[in-house]
Amino acid sequence: MLVIRLTRTGKKGQPNYRIVVTDSRKSVYSPYVANIGHYDPRTKKVVLDTKLAEDWMNKGAKPSNTVAKILEKEGLKHKSIVIKKFRAISKKELEAQKAADEAEKAKEQAEKEAAKEAFEAQVEAEKKEHEAEPDPLTAAADEAIAEEKAEEAEKAAEEAETTEDAPAEEAKPAETAEKTEEEPEAEK
Repeated sequence: MLVIRLTRTGKKGQPNYRIVVTDSRKSVYSPYVANIGHYDPRTKKVVLDTKLAEDWMNKGAKPSNTVAKILEKEGLKHKSIVIKKFRAISKKELEAQKAADEAEKAKEQAEKEAAKEAFEAQVEAEKKEHEAEPDPLTAAADEAIAEEKAEEAEKAAEEAETTEDAPAEEAKPAETAEKTEEEPEAEK
């Protein structure tokens, strides 16, 4: 990306600056693409080729903040000329801002606590309502369990009756089981 910025020239303690178009990724002292003017900060003298500066801005070159101020003083109007305003914050303003932030955090915390308490009260009220009313699902489940237990009791009673009626029948299969167990031993 191309940038219009200042490159320092001149002796020690006597600065002069060139207004140059260069790649933003390169060093300030690296070779530049085009020289469009120069600036002397001691005399505030600016020599600028405005037509060339406008051409480069139309091609996409963005001026640095300092160069944007110089271009504006020279009367250039272009959408690329954007001046960022930096202002130091005093201690009083900083403390007032911190106090406002703390007050806002305390207010948010109080709102969260109030919302939490309201939610808990609502949940408790709903629990009391549900305890007063029998749950239809629980009642249906209890009925189903009672029916299953009744059916199991009936089956157990039927099995008990059948075992009392036919004890001789059950004894015969037991005897055959004993014989089958003895046969393998005899073969050995």
